Amino acid sequence: MPILFASAFFTVNAPMPPWAFAVSNASILLFAAPSFFAARRWIGTRGAVVLFGILGLFALAIETAAIATGIPYGNFAYSEMLGFKLFGLTPWTILFAWTPLMIAAYAVARIYFENWIIRTAAVASILVGFDLVLDPGAVSLRFWSFQNGGWFYSVPVSNFVGWLISGAVGALILETFLYYLKPLLPVPVQLIQSAFLILIFWVSIAFWSALWMPFFVGILLLIVLAVIYSRHIYRFDEMIVLVNEKNEPIATAEKLSNHHDKTPLHRAFSIFLFSGEGKMLLQKRASHKKTWGGIWSNSCCGHLMLHESLENAAKRRVKYELGIKKIEPIVILPDFRYRAEKDGIVENEICPVMAAFIDSEPRPNAAEVEDFEWIEWKSFVDEIAKPDDRYSPWAKLETEELEKSELFQKWLSGVVKKGGI
Repeated sequence: MPILFASAFFTVNAPMPPWAFAVSNASILLFAAPSFFAARRWIGTRGAVVLFGILGLFALAIETAAIATGIPYGNFAYSEMLGFKLFGLTPWTILFAWTPLMIAAYAVARIYFENWIIRTAAVASILVGFDLVLDPGAVSLRFWSFQNGGWFYSVPVSNFVGWLISGAVGALILETFLYYLKPLLPVPVQLIQSAFLILIFWVSIAFWSALWMPFFVGILLLIVLAVIYSRHIYRFDEMIVLVNEKNEPIATAEKLSNHHDKTPLHRAFSIFLFSGEGKMLLQKRASHKKTWGGIWSNSCCGHLMLHESLENAAKRRVKYELGIKKIEPIVILPDFRYRAEKDGIVENEICPVMAAFIDSEPRPNAAEVEDFEWIEWKSFVDEIAKPDDRYSPWAKLETEELEKSELFQKWLSGVVKKGGI
């Protein structure tokens, strides 16, 4: 935030150098990045690219039409500050400037309104609220200008009417897109992150430019967005992926509340980490964990996020639980599945098993791991075969299968011979 505030100061008070357009172009892309990455977690990389592409092309089309005809925003023109103009009229950055605001407005409206007609009106209204902050500042900086000026800091009423129209059409595009895509995750409030950063910058511009009405409108919007974010955020890695018998995703659900006596089948993974001497890393699960707290288990287990690969899930969780940043996991048992019950809590998972070499000591996250130790593989195989409850049931079943796997034995032999891979 201080960086954006300082950047706004220099934008308002320092002369614009010839290369200033490059900075503005890069800033627009950086502002758009948080909402794009949130969209990737929500609907996958392909879905996010298509969504941004559709909305970006719509923004480009309506902006170009408006510059050429004056409809719906009024007669206006862009300066050179926003980059190369497509068709000699519209900066290419428009593809990325409007879309994060549109997606943010939709995310907010989706939280509060079930009816799509009311939601469409809400999206359009929220976008006009954003524009009450953005347009006066942009006009004062001469990023663009209206031919006949206007009553609101040189911005005409037609511009806000245009934002209502484009916002409503954009909302309908989004509704149609999501109707056919049918995302398995709820619309994430993280989609507003880009709009929040954009607003901070333009509120700062308003402050340094003494545009007090846009400034106070912007402050109010920032407070509202911050409250909405804090109340409705969910973590993508806390949503388990429910699957059918073919391991096809059918829904998502919150992790803790969906581990009970009838836990639905869902995706997970398990990984065994080895040193160059062939010793395996054991972890003792934190006692407060809902499932098998205080029990010793294999190196690391976790759940896959929607649209996440096995390998990336393992890397993410190993880093989070054990502080180990570099692993190259190999999938040994791709079709492993188990069901286990303890104290009325059931684990019911399709849980591929991986192995990886590590060359550093773990730095456990106390919230997840209570203790750890190294053990020779053969000793562990003998130890875990004993009829006691020291180890997790999945670790026992996985160890039996790994011991029988030729792929695993070959991989482990290679680790020991080379002192690591």
